[in-house]
Amino acid sequence: MRKLFLLSSASVVAVLATPAFAEDAAPSVANDTAEIIVTAQKRTEKLQDIPVAAAVLSNKLVEQAHVADLSDINRVVPSVEIKGTFNGRVPYGLRGISTNANEGAIGLTSGVNIQIDGVPVPADSFAANNVADVAQLEVLKGPQATLGGRTASAGVINFVTNGPTEDFRGHLNGSITDDGEYRGEAAISGPIAQGVQFSLTAFGGHTPYPVKNLTRDEKSAAENWGLRGKLKFELGENFDATVMGHYALATSRGENFTPQYFTLGATLFPFIPSAFDEHGVPTAFGIPQDVAFPGYAIKFGNTKYASPVEMRSRYEDADGSLQLNYHLGDLTLSSLTSYFEEKQYQSQDVFMSNVYFFDVLTGGHAPHFGNFQEASGKVKQTTQEFKIASNPANPVNFLAGAFYSDTKVNQLVARNWVANAQNKRNISTTENVAIYARVTARLADTVTAVGGLRYNHDKIGWNVSQLFDPANGVFQGCLFNGQASPPTGAFPCQWDLHDKSDAVVGDVALQFRPSPDTMVYASYTRGYKPKAFNTVHDFNSLQSAPAATDKPFTKATDQEHINSFELGFKSSLLDRHLTFNAAAFYTKYNGYQAQLFDTSQVVGVLVLANAGARTAGVEADLNYVKGNTRAMISAAYIDAKFEKFAGATCWPGQTAAQGCVGGVQDLSGKPLPASPKFKISANVAQTVPFDAFNMVLGGNVSARSGALLQGNQNPETRQPGFALVDLSVGIQSKDERAEVTFFVNNLTDHFYLTNAEDFFAGATGTATLAGFTPGNYVIGQPARDSHRYFGARVSYRF
Repeated sequence: MRKLFLLSSASVVAVLATPAFAEDAAPSVANDTAEIIVTAQKRTEKLQDIPVAAAVLSNKLVEQAHVADLSDINRVVPSVEIKGTFNGRVPYGLRGISTNANEGAIGLTSGVNIQIDGVPVPADSFAANNVADVAQLEVLKGPQATLGGRTASAGVINFVTNGPTEDFRGHLNGSITDDGEYRGEAAISGPIAQGVQFSLTAFGGHTPYPVKNLTRDEKSAAENWGLRGKLKFELGENFDATVMGHYALATSRGENFTPQYFTLGATLFPFIPSAFDEHGVPTAFGIPQDVAFPGYAIKFGNTKYASPVEMRSRYEDADGSLQLNYHLGDLTLSSLTSYFEEKQYQSQDVFMSNVYFFDVLTGGHAPHFGNFQEASGKVKQTTQEFKIASNPANPVNFLAGAFYSDTKVNQLVARNWVANAQNKRNISTTENVAIYARVTARLADTVTAVGGLRYNHDKIGWNVSQLFDPANGVFQGCLFNGQASPPTGAFPCQWDLHDKSDAVVGDVALQFRPSPDTMVYASYTRGYKPKAFNTVHDFNSLQSAPAATDKPFTKATDQEHINSFELGFKSSLLDRHLTFNAAAFYTKYNGYQAQLFDTSQVVGVLVLANAGARTAGVEADLNYVKGNTRAMISAAYIDAKFEKFAGATCWPGQTAAQGCVGGVQDLSGKPLPASPKFKISANVAQTVPFDAFNMVLGGNVSARSGALLQGNQNPETRQPGFALVDLSVGIQSKDERAEVTFFVNNLTDHFYLTNAEDFFAGATGTATLAGFTPGNYVIGQPARDSHRYFGARVSYRF
């Protein structure tokens, strides 16, 4: 079925016409104007009328810019920085504020509220990684305290999907590249009967990544396919209901990270005897790099690794929603109910090494999967929202509502590896109850005031079971009545932790229109990020007698408290053909939930600590639409840093001269991770008409300054500044329904990483377990487009 989408699309040619949107979401670019409509604030609004900095991408721009993975948004929205991945949790970032957690940190909010048609996507899910069935993509920058909810401390990204329409319409899209990628999408919508409308979208694709496993002669790749259907019932003049159902399956093979740096002379597995004298006394410890990593050089730009482990992932989504709207005079009463479920599985090589741990201990007779770990589980979420809204045309209008969500993440991690074994059941539960209201009042013809409040009540839970079963080769470091091992059988170390907290947040803004086509605003937002448990931690003792090292982890990390100030300017010029918007912001995070890895152990563990942080900067967006020309230019200068963070973990191998004293460092004044100071992107499409057809010339250019990808300031996690250039040329039918486009992405063939991590420390010299000199081992994820590739795109709309 996946290839059928592409083959069906390849039999036609494509269009640059306005896309089909959900009926309540107008197109982002209306015919020949640059007017933009957004829905992310729970009602349909013109972007130029609201005191919020936002970026909006039409489905045509998503297609032209080849936004196929969520991290591709980085190239078109400068304020966004998403660390892409095709087989796990995606860390999101906006305005320099991001998360850095791995898949084990379940229940940890991202700070960026990802929504699909207004329904929040659980932070632990994979559901939004693949960008498909998108009519419009909306990015609201900065804390969205009143309407964004508990996970919007940095912003909101809302996907508006295709929806039912009053007339028949549809599209077929397909693309193929010279390196093996293919993608396809087919959508149709229209009336079924009187008062009944439908939409149905099917999508699928295969995406190769520039990563190869030399041992298995396997290239990394991801596949996905899915269906989304909607039915809208008009149950009277004032009442309508929309039912949505969605299924998607995403799978991958191979690793998404590759070794990028390893301290010269450092060894893998530093505590393992690797050479012996004639008396059997160890003379060397650890595995040399040429043995552990054969066939390639570890350096920045490396896209190879060597591992006998079969690495796979599988994410299966099934979700649905019911939207009810009742119009009562000037009021609209709405209900939105949703259910989400995702089954997850992934297998990994712990160290991406070609040598099994047990090979050394057993003289080459290693059990299968000696370096293997796997995680499986399920994410479930139920949400319910009720809201009431008055007519926005009234001089005083309001929007109020109540929201409830119940999210449960159940994860099992198994790693039968003696040096760092684990058999752990992690269950995270989150309940959120909120009420909110926002009022907009026109105080004069040119002055409008907006104010909102939200009350949040959060209940979080963490239930963890760690198994100790030596008879079956399962080991865990729990203490039983002071003994390192239980007398017989399997005994679990069980913990059941709970916390609850409240927060009152909100925003206020004042708008002034010096002319009908210009607006300036000033806003203040008081936000928060909820408490969180560090669910990566492995306990060392029973709950009845917690070890001193365990006690801090029995308490949830404190809330973040956010104060954000913003000044903005919006304008519609040249008879609405040109919009120019700019914003300056300053946001301070008290109790910022910083995430670092403690690499003082063999395998680094996540550290979740409260710190002080702030981000400040200037953003500007220009959008021009007239006749045959469409252009968008966006730029951002963002200075994000820790304000106060003493006692932070050091990076592997960091010396006292480099600021590591007693195993800790002071990060105060240092930049936040994955926060380049300067980013710019430009997109242009120019139609050149001929007698029998149109030619469409397109280009995308994006550039950014360098940035450290880890907050511990590890210099080997630095991504240098770079620029990307994409070009395209297309042939379009005169009725603008069909088009075939040829493109080249990353014209200059520039390598770059979307992520880099240093959670593992090797060793130098003949170190022993009692005391080894840490080595710096950094792995990085090459971007999908970190090499030049060519392709063709075809499309037809009717």
